Amino acid sequence: MDENNILLERLKANDEAAYQELFEIYFKQLHHFAERMVFDSEVAHDLVQDVFISLYENSKKLSARSNLSGWLFVSVRNSCLKYLRDRKVEDRRNVLYAEAMLHSESMEWIDDEELLEKIYLAIEHLSGKCREIVKMRLIKEMKYSEIASELSISENTAKVQVHRAILKIKEQLAADSAFFILLNAYLEFFQE
Repeated sequence: MDENNILLERLKANDEAAYQELFEIYFKQLHHFAERMVFDSEVAHDLVQDVFISLYENSKKLSARSNLSGWLFVSVRNSCLKYLRDRKVEDRRNVLYAEAMLHSESMEWIDDEELLEKIYLAIEHLSGKCREIVKMRLIKEMKYSEIASELSISENTAKVQVHRAILKIKEQLAADSAFFILLNAYLEFFQE
């Protein structure tokens, strides 16, 4: 009988030392495996711990011929896939939130303080004239014709400045993907 089968038999007998041995043998490998899938060390840690808890609760259901190592890796993989699927649901909610923002046609509707703060900060990093035009369009919600009239520029110039500013804002904020999805949808509305 190989070492994994012996450990499995000890697990079935609720031998806590066997759980500890198994944890020491596989935890680092499983954590590394999970981290490569979810790109977050803490989430990977939690997912692997959950698999060990599941093993503890279900060890009696495993057969003596079960490939314990295979079972652990498949369980971690499945947990990671479930986590990623759930994250897509969260991202979809963010997209729906962004779509609702678009229909409101006003930054006043945004109740997410972090989102507002990031938008304002990104706007402040723009150059002088561009920043002024973007504030008129996004914050004051002025039409391009109104901006052009007030600044004595062409309507097309105002549109180009807003378009360029939006590209710069997207570049600055691209690191935060959930925020980027929201901002991208929101800013595209103002390019119309």
